[in-house]
Amino acid sequence: MGDRDNEVRDYLGGCDTMKKTVRIAPVIFLVMFIACAGCVGIPVTFKSQANVNYDSLKGRPLRRSACGFQLLSFIPLRINNRLYRAYNEVLADAGPGSYVTDIQVGERWRWAYIGTIYCTEIHATAYPLKAVRAESTNLTK
Repeated sequence: MGDRDNEVRDYLGGCDTMKKTVRIAPVIFLVMFIACAGCVGIPVTFKSQANVNYDSLKGRPLRRSACGFQLLSFIPLRINNRLYRAYNEVLADAGPGSYVTDIQVGERWRWAYIGTIYCTEIHATAYPLKAVRAESTNLTK
């Protein structure tokens, strides 16, 4: 009848299938780790400041957005740091000497033929800081 066990072993390349699985498993995990590591964005914290002296009558609205594209719903292109980019644009638009508050974050997306466009939008209000008067004291001897 023949040696059936040898035929099966020869068909599998002459080795045990568990040994192949043990060798390929770390490669699969490494590829998955690298793929997931690419999906990490920069965290953004909106820091509040106590006792800020600003002119509440001269506020001006700010609106900035940052977008990214997800190609074939799998490959991220400028997706991960949208909030960071939009927040930095708001701070740059406010300029030095301004206090940014009333921050609202929104997201929108739009389907494209070969992927999806994701946008993060920030609405905020910038108030000019009031000048702090330094009172001079006359020291007499």
